[in-house]
Amino acid sequence: HAQEPEPWVEARLEAGFMPNATGGVLLACDGPAIKQFILKLDEDRRAASQAPSFVLRDLDERTLLLRDDEPALVEFVKAKLDELQSANAYERSDVDVQSAPPEKGHGPRKKSRKDG
Repeated sequence: HAQEPEPWVEARLEAGFMPNATGGVLLACDGPAIKQFILKLDEDRRAASQAPSFVLRDLDERTLLLRDDEPALVEFVKAKLDELQSANAYERSDVDVQSAPPEKGHGPRKKSRKDG
């Protein structure tokens, strides 16, 4: 059996309402901070160049729909995310932790009776 459409759907169809389909890139962010970074990036870009927004829809706390009509926009966002990640990445040094001098106040651990 086919389900009957909800009453609000029938009313919109009778009124000539046609849904719009919008293509884009769905960006699911790891957290709200990344989403806010993208929104700020879009705001700054628009203010600097009077360019249209590349964010089509703010869908929820972690998801955005971005324009995909200009491939350079997606690459721009990717590049800015890479810059953010590089700026906040920790790189391990080649120093051997075993031979490094102890940090101030953290000398070698003394043996206790339990250590034998």
